[in-house]
Amino acid sequence: MTTLAQLDPVMAMHADPSYGRIDDAEKPHLTARMMAMLRIDRAASKAAALRAEAARTLAGKTYSEGTLRKCYYDRWLASGRKWLALVNRARVPADDAARVLPEEFVAFWHQLCHRFGGKNRHKAAHRELARMWARRAPIPGFEGEPWSPDLPRGLSYSNLSRKKYAPKPLADIVGGIGLKAAHKHLPGVLTTRAGLPFGSRYVFDDMKHDFMITAPGQMGARELWQFHCIELLSGHQVARGYKAAALNAKTEQMEKLRERELLFLLAHLLCGHGYNPEGCILQMERGTATVRQDIEDKLFNLSGGKLVVQRGATSKGQLAPGLYGGQSGGNPRFKAALESLGHLVHIETSDRLLLPMQTGSNSRLDRPEETYGREHHLTQLQKAMLMLPPAQRELLRLPAPPLWHGIGLADAIQERMNHRTDHDLEGWESCGFIVPLWRMHEGQELEPQTSLGLLAPDERAIIERRLASNPRLVGARRLSPAEVWHGYKPTLTPLPAHALPALIGLEHAQEKRVGKDGDFHFEDEATGPDEHHYSGVCIDAEGRRERLPAGEKYAIFVSAIDPQRLHACDARGRYLGACERVAVPSKADAEGFGRACGRRQKAHQELLAPVLAAARPLWQRDRDAHEVNDTMFQQHAEKRLPEPTKPEARARQTRRAAVDAEIARAENEALSTTHQEPAPAGLYDSLSDR
Repeated sequence: MTTLAQLDPVMAMHADPSYGRIDDAEKPHLTARMMAMLRIDRAASKAAALRAEAARTLAGKTYSEGTLRKCYYDRWLASGRKWLALVNRARVPADDAARVLPEEFVAFWHQLCHRFGGKNRHKAAHRELARMWARRAPIPGFEGEPWSPDLPRGLSYSNLSRKKYAPKPLADIVGGIGLKAAHKHLPGVLTTRAGLPFGSRYVFDDMKHDFMITAPGQMGARELWQFHCIELLSGHQVARGYKAAALNAKTEQMEKLRERELLFLLAHLLCGHGYNPEGCILQMERGTATVRQDIEDKLFNLSGGKLVVQRGATSKGQLAPGLYGGQSGGNPRFKAALESLGHLVHIETSDRLLLPMQTGSNSRLDRPEETYGREHHLTQLQKAMLMLPPAQRELLRLPAPPLWHGIGLADAIQERMNHRTDHDLEGWESCGFIVPLWRMHEGQELEPQTSLGLLAPDERAIIERRLASNPRLVGARRLSPAEVWHGYKPTLTPLPAHALPALIGLEHAQEKRVGKDGDFHFEDEATGPDEHHYSGVCIDAEGRRERLPAGEKYAIFVSAIDPQRLHACDARGRYLGACERVAVPSKADAEGFGRACGRRQKAHQELLAPVLAAARPLWQRDRDAHEVNDTMFQQHAEKRLPEPTKPEARARQTRRAAVDAEIARAENEALSTTHQEPAPAGLYDSLSDR
C-alpha cells in the first residue's frame, strides 16, 4: 500500500502550476512514470527494480528495461529528480516552445548559424546568442524584452533546434561547404535513355583505382589510373586504357594520365568501332578527360560534321555574383552514367585476395591500416631484390601485384561487368532490352523463346497453350550491356584508317625500324610486357598489301588499348597501313605452331620473289641447255619415253612441241641405218634431272 510519504512527491507535482498545462491524456502516464521512478529509488538493487518495473503495466502501457533505465538515469537522476524531465515532449512541448518566435529573429538565427559554418555548428551559434544577450546587445525581435540573467523564453537551444526554427539542410550545407556540395538538395533535369539512337552518345572520364600495383623502374607501390568510355544507350564500357602513376626523375613530379592515352582511346573507339552516321556527341569533361580544340576540329572534318565534342558546364559555386567561389569544377551529373559505373568498378575490384593493397575510396577516411605496413614491406623487398639474379627476382611474391598482372585483373573484372544481367539500368524495359524465357517443365532451365520459332507450327501451338496455362514455365531476363552493344554494333560507321595517326599526331608516334627478317620487333612498356612482334606487311584502307623494306624506319602507332595491330606512317606523315600482330605460339600448341609455319612460308615467298625475278636469265640459260641435251639423246632413243612427271619436265613440254616432228624423223632414220642397241629406258630422265 502506498504511504503518504510516498505520495508527497506526486502530490507536489499535482500542485505545481505547470502540471495544469499538460494534456489530460498525458497526466496518468506521467503519474505512473513518476511512481515507477520513486519505487526504483527505494529499491536496494536498481537492476532488480528495473526488471520488476519492466514486467509491470504503467497506466496501461509496458516499457522495456532499456527504456526504463534510460528514463531513470538520463532523465530522472540527471535532472535532480524533477518531474518535468519525465514529460513526454513528443506529446507535450516545453514551455518555451509555446511561444511563437518573431520572423525577424528566425532570420537572424539562420544568419548566426550560417556565420558559424552551418551544419554541426548550431551550438556555437547558440552560445554566441547567449553572449549577445548577456552583454545586452540588440537581438532582432526581442528589443523590448525586459533583461534577465537567463535567455528569454523560447530561445533555448532545444527550441531553436526544432524543425520549425532550425535552418534547412540546404542552408547548412551551403554555409558549411558551399553551393556545389548542395547539389543533392537542388532540383535537376531528369532524362531517360529510351529513344536515344545507338552510337549517338559516348561518355568519357578518367578514374583512379582503389588498389595499388608495382610498376617497372619505380620504387614502392603506385596508383593505377585509367581512361574509359561507355556507349550511353547500351551502358557498355567500350574502351579502357591504363597507366600507372610514375615518378619523373627530372621533374620530381608524379606523372599520371596524359593526353596521349586519351587520344589512343579515342582513335581506337572511332576507327575501330565507329559512331552513329546520323550524328554523335562525345561527352567529355573540362579537366583531364578532354581534347584540344584542334582535335575537335579534326573530328568534325573527318566525319563530315557528324562528330561533335560536348563538355559539361563548369562553375565556381558562387552563391551570388560578386561573392567568392571555389575552384572551378564540372557538373558530375553531366556524366552520371559513367560515374555510377565507376562506383561499381571500385566495389568489384575490392577483392583483397586478388588485389591485396587496397587504398579505399578516400585515403583519409577509409584507407585500410595494413596498407601502410604493406607499402613499407614492399619497399624493403624491392631493395633486397637487387641482390638476386634477374631470373630469381620474378619468383618473389610482392605485397602488390605487378603492373600488367593488376591491369589484367582490372580488365577482366570490368569486362565481366559488361556481361552482367542482374543490373537495374534505367529505361531498360522501355527500350525493349528484355528476353522472354520458357521451359517445358519446372525442373528445366529457362531458355529464350526464340527457340520456339524453330519448331513445327502444330508443336509450337501445343507448347504455347501449355505455357499460357502455367506461369511458372515462362520468365524473362534483362539483356546485358554487351549483348545490346554487339547487337547494334554493325550499324556504326567507323572513321577511315588514316584518321588514326591524324588524331593521335606524329608527336605521339614511335620511330621503329623493320628488322632484317622483314618484321617489327621491339619492347615497349606502355604497350605491354616482353617483346612485341608485328608483321612487316602493311594493309591499307583499300585492302592492298605492301611489304615494308627491311632496315627502313617508320613512325608507328601502337598501344595497349588495341595491341593486335600497328599503324605505320612514313617520315612525311603519309599513312601506309596497319600491320597485324605476330602471335608467338607455345611449344605445346601444335595448332598455333602450324599457323606460324604457314605464315613463315608465305613470308619466305614474298621476300624471295625479287630474288627469283633477278635470277630469271640464269634459269632461262640452264633450261635451254637442258632442252638441247634432251633433244640430242632422244634422237638416239629406240622409242619415245614417257613424259617426265617433274615440274621442270612439264614446263619444257611446251617448249619442245615445235620440234616433235623433227625428232620422230631423226629417230626413224637412225634406226634404219644402224643396228645399235636403243638407249636404256631411264637415261633420258636421269640426264634431264641434272
